[in-house]
Amino acid sequence: MKKPMKHFLLLIAGVVMLGFVSSCKEKGPHKEDIVKFSAVINSTPTVPKATSSGQGTGIFEYNKNTKELKYNITYQNITPTSVTINSANPAWEAGPILFELASNPAGNQVQGSKTLNTEQQTMLIVGMLYVNIPTKDNVYGEIRGQILADKFEE
Repeated sequence: MKKPMKHFLLLIAGVVMLGFVSSCKEKGPHKEDIVKFSAVINSTPTVPKATSSGQGTGIFEYNKNTKELKYNITYQNITPTSVTINSANPAWEAGPILFELASNPAGNQVQGSKTLNTEQQTMLIVGMLYVNIPTKDNVYGEIRGQILADKFEE
C-alpha cells in the first residue's frame, strides 16, 4: 500500500476512534460508585426444570470501591432450605454455589452483604450470577433469578 493511502486510512481510523470516545456520556453506570442490580425469581429458569407457584425478587447494590454487594431478597409461596448466589456460564445452565446467603431461612426475606473478589465482580457485571432457592422437594432449585444490571436512566 502506498504511503499516502496508508496515512489516509490511519487518519480515518483516528477520526472514527475520536468519535467513539467523545460520544461517551459523562453520566452513566460506568461513572457511578454504586451500581444497582435486580433479579426476578421464579421457576421458569430452573435447571433441572421445576414447577412452582413460588416467586420472588432480588434487589442488589454493588459498591465498586469497596467491592461490597448488598442484597435484599424476598420470596413467597415457598419454604426454602437455603438461599444462594450461584454462577453459571452460560447463564441458562446450573452452576456452582458462590455464596450461601441463608440456610433454612425463617420468614420470606434474606438480606445482608458479601465482599466480592475481582473474578466474582466480573461475573456479576457480565450477568453470570443468579439467585437460587432450593426446597426439600427441589434440591437443585425450585425458583431462580438471574442478577442483571438495572437500566440506567438519565
